[in-house]
Amino acid sequence: MPARTKLLAVLIPILALLSVAVTADAPAPFTLHDLGNGAWAAIDNPDAKAARAGANAGFVVGDDGVAVVDTFEHAPAAQELLNQIRAKTKLPIRFVVNTHYHIDHVAGNNIFAAAGATVMAQENVRAWEHTENLKFFGAKITPEQKEMVESLGLPSVTYKDGVQIYLGARRLIVRSLPGHTGGDSVVYDPAANVVFCGDLFWDHTLPNLIDASTKPWINSLDTLIADYPTATFVPGHGEVGHVRDVRDFRGYLSDLRNFIAQAQAQGKSGDELMNAVLPQIQQKYGSWNFPGFAKLDTQFTDQELRGQKRIPQPPSQ
Repeated sequence: MPARTKLLAVLIPILALLSVAVTADAPAPFTLHDLGNGAWAAIDNPDAKAARAGANAGFVVGDDGVAVVDTFEHAPAAQELLNQIRAKTKLPIRFVVNTHYHIDHVAGNNIFAAAGATVMAQENVRAWEHTENLKFFGAKITPEQKEMVESLGLPSVTYKDGVQIYLGARRLIVRSLPGHTGGDSVVYDPAANVVFCGDLFWDHTLPNLIDASTKPWINSLDTLIADYPTATFVPGHGEVGHVRDVRDFRGYLSDLRNFIAQAQAQGKSGDELMNAVLPQIQQKYGSWNFPGFAKLDTQFTDQELRGQKRIPQPPSQ
C-alpha cells in the first residue's frame, strides 16, 4: 500500500468527526495546563472520541487582550476553547497564530475570527490551507469533505520570516522555522518562558512526515534547543515538555535518517529496507505514541533521502 494511502487510513477516521458537537456528558476535548503568568496549554484528550481537539493549542492572556496558538481539528473543540478563555478573562481575543496549515491546527479559525481575532500565519499557510489539506481525504474525497476544506478560515495577515505581537506591554515573538511543512511557526512568550511549537515538536510521539524535510527540521530543533534552553515547550502532539524532550525528538529524526541511509547504502529498498529499519525504530522508540507512523515515517524519509519525495511548494510570486 502506498505511503500516502496508509496515512489516509490513519487520518480519515479522525477527520470524519469534524462536525460532531461536544455534549455535556462527553469527555472534554482537551485539558488545560497553567504554564504560569497567563500562558496556558490546551492538550488534546485522546479519550474524547466524538469531538477531539485532534492536536494541541494554547493561549496567552496579556495586558489588553488574548493571543491563541492554533485552533484544533474540530470546530466544537475550538468553541470549547473559546468558552474556557472567556471563563478566565473578558479581554478581547485579539490574535490567532496558525503554526502551519494542517487541518488539525486550523479547523477552528472561523470560531475565533467571529469572536474578533485576527488570524495570522506564515505566508504559505494561506496558500496551502484550501489546497494541500484536500490530500488527507484521498482520491475519493466527497463533495462535503471538499466543501469543508474550502470553508476553513484563512489567515488574514501573513508574514515570511516572523512577526512580533503585542498584548499591551506583553510581547510574543513569532518565528518561522523550516521542517514539518515548509510553512511552520513557533510562538515564544518571554514573560512565561514558553514556546508554542506546533508540529515542529512532537513529545515522545512519532510525527507525521508527509510534508517534512527532516534535515532542516533537525536544524530548527537545534535552534530551539540553543535559543530556549530553560523554556517550557508546548508540542503539537503529546504532553508539555522541556528541552530534554526536544532533544529526544531531534534524536528520533536523526536516528531515522541514519537508519535509512545505512539501509540504502547496503542496496536495500522497498520491503527489504522496511524490514531492516522498523526493528531499529521499535527497539529505541517503541514506547512512543502513534506507533502506526513508524512505517510511514520510514517510507517518507526513504523517499526524501532519494530525492523522490513530493513536498508542498511555495506559490509563484
